[in-house]
Amino acid sequence: MMRRASILLLIAACGGTSSGPPPAQVQAAISAVAPRASEADLEVARVAGRPVWASCLVEQATRHQLTREQALDQCIAFELMAQEAERRGLTSSPEVAEATRTSMVSRLVATAFEDAYRTPADLGELMESVVEKNAWRMHRPDVRASSYVRVAVPKQAAPEVEAQARVTAQAIADALATEAGLSDPNFLELAQRAAAGATLEHSPVAPTVIEKLDKAYGDALYRVPEIGRTTGPVRTPWGYDVILWSGGLPPKETSRAELEAEMFQEVRRAYFSTWVTQVIKKSGIQYEVHPERIPDDGDAP
Repeated sequence: MMRRASILLLIAACGGTSSGPPPAQVQAAISAVAPRASEADLEVARVAGRPVWASCLVEQATRHQLTREQALDQCIAFELMAQEAERRGLTSSPEVAEATRTSMVSRLVATAFEDAYRTPADLGELMESVVEKNAWRMHRPDVRASSYVRVAVPKQAAPEVEAQARVTAQAIADALATEAGLSDPNFLELAQRAAAGATLEHSPVAPTVIEKLDKAYGDALYRVPEIGRTTGPVRTPWGYDVILWSGGLPPKETSRAELEAEMFQEVRRAYFSTWVTQVIKKSGIQYEVHPERIPDDGDAP
């Protein structure tokens, strides 16, 4: 994906053409002669006067887990096919030229970007800045999601209303006390059954640290021993609640090195477009765009 993106971005910066219709171009033939990998690369065979190099043999043997003899057969066969393609005039086809350009750009990205930025330290101050902004992720607190059923008690309600609300909430809590693995829908269903027709309020609560919850609600929720279990009746400012611990995230301590490792690929991807822009600027190559020649969406090229 990274290399494909590089191809698109770098080709987008290629030079424009002169005014008027673009002239017909004759594509120069691509050389079909296998290049030598290095001065140490040895010729292991010759096909119609052209060399087959040891580097081809080693690569084929390693990549496809072949014996040296099998790898040599493949390299010779490849050279024969390359010469036949050349005989048929395929080395000057646009597809071959484009494949060569694509390979060149991919190689540039592999050697100048991917090899240069292999670790968080390679991104230097950029990585440092990103980690500082996300330092909070190194100390994640216990964050619990919940839901509740509530027997509402209006402010300044009569004592008998308060007492009845508590009785109803206690009945719900007793009915759910031995239940485990509850999800929100069956929590509500069982609560309504235990309430015997009493009106209940119900709502999920997003994952929230204890400090941001009503104290009575939060203290009760964070005493629940496991996800899927409920509290006893809890008097909150709004009535009597029975609370379900429904999910959330456990506390987690992450070292700086671990956070850098987690964020590295994301930061490197984001930096890639900046790197491409820098390459274009440093090259000094001028280019121009002819917007009037750009086809509308859906137009054939």
